[in-house]
Amino acid sequence: MIIYDLEWNADEKKVARSAFDKAYQREIEEIKNALKEKVTSLQNEKDVWTIHDYLSKRRNLADKKYDYRYSQLILVFSQLMREGYLTEADLFGLSDDKIEIIKNLADNK
Repeated sequence: MIIYDLEWNADEKKVARSAFDKAYQREIEEIKNALKEKVTSLQNEKDVWTIHDYLSKRRNLADKKYDYRYSQLILVFSQLMREGYLTEADLFGLSDDKIEIIKNLADNK
């Protein structure tokens, strides 16, 4: 089975969009919490640029990671699961085949 050519029915597309959005919000929450910590511990002007660098890095990583093309979603979901932003429960409603592929990829990297 080629993961780039998987078919997504209308229900699966809704589940996928919801899971994608949940994972994104979880990661943004994590970034916000880290940012609050960094801001409260500012001690000098150099720390401002450290925060800027942190945000730039996280933005670049997120922009590369969150690719909502159906041909990429299996890989995106496996990475998000591996990183802890997505759970198997979030994927409920996808076919068993898709969930198994996502879990296997998440476990094997």
